[in-house]
Amino acid sequence: MSVQGPPAGSATEAPVLEARAVGKVFETFERAPGMLGVLKNFVARKKVDVTALADIDLSIHRGETVGLIGANGAGKTTLVKILTGIVPASSGEARLLGRDSFNLTNAEKSRLALVMGQKSQLWWDLPPIDSFHLLREIYSIDSGVFESRVQAFTRMLDVEDRLKIQLRQLSLGQRMKMEIIGAFLHDPDVVFLDEPTIGLDLVSRETIRQFLVKLAEERGVTYVLTSHDLEDIEETCRRIIVLDEGRIAFDGDLAGLTNQVAGKRAVEVHVEPGGTKNLGPLEAALAPLGAEITARAADSVTILVDAVRMRDVVPVLFENLAVRDLSIERQPLEHLVREIYSQSGRAGASLARGREGPGAT
Repeated sequence: MSVQGPPAGSATEAPVLEARAVGKVFETFERAPGMLGVLKNFVARKKVDVTALADIDLSIHRGETVGLIGANGAGKTTLVKILTGIVPASSGEARLLGRDSFNLTNAEKSRLALVMGQKSQLWWDLPPIDSFHLLREIYSIDSGVFESRVQAFTRMLDVEDRLKIQLRQLSLGQRMKMEIIGAFLHDPDVVFLDEPTIGLDLVSRETIRQFLVKLAEERGVTYVLTSHDLEDIEETCRRIIVLDEGRIAFDGDLAGLTNQVAGKRAVEVHVEPGGTKNLGPLEAALAPLGAEITARAADSVTILVDAVRMRDVVPVLFENLAVRDLSIERQPLEHLVREIYSQSGRAGASLARGREGPGAT
């Protein structure tokens, strides 16, 4: 699935989300070992500061779809909570819709929505439709608009026949779909989704992804999505931010991440029969681009090229070959992140540091 839709807001526009040198430090206590330590803790506890975020700088403009990636403890949920005003930053400044995130007015709060995969905003003992009606009153949604959105969203998420069933009796996937409908009913400008597909089956995950892509296309919704299911990010987000131990390790698109990590890519070109007899001109044209022919057959040829030169190589192939079909080796996002983990020397623990590129710190 490709993520299309309206282009993100111009860089000259004020960002809808902004963080400037944001840091978050949590204070906890270290327990002394043994029974004697338990007694000591009653008298004097040793304070320990835990840094969750450090010097986070980012700007997100209207219409951007952003995937937030990182290992457990990287600071993803903490960053979302600061940007939405749930918790204040320890240092720096976080702004949402032009105002300090921790001091939003009610009108500004009504322009955002937050979906957390492990917490419910709907009422557990009520059918979803009753919860939706309560949300309609809270957000003052016109009754005609409300009915139209409920009908459209439940159809898109395939839960039309579950509206009158008590929420607690729905399956996990059905409950999460209802949570997402509730978040979008008031047509928010900014939506945060924290692990919205956690624990869901393949069909439910794909349905939710299609829903998010469609709303990005049709309404230009700005959303920030965190997920450990990297297919969620790959299929719904144009921009990727990778957090490593509370810092931004990468900020850019999937192509930029691929270029940074993947190195060379293979391009397989299928041509008219006999079209590979004389490849001398092609080899000469590819040489200045650092590309080389690694395999050939009667009707196909494989080229190895640096990922960063891919855009330059493809036109050369069409100029020198009678191309019938062309396929570029695909690097799934999961593989790219795993490669960053392995290069860090702490596989699965954190992301590599010291990389140059957009947003590197």
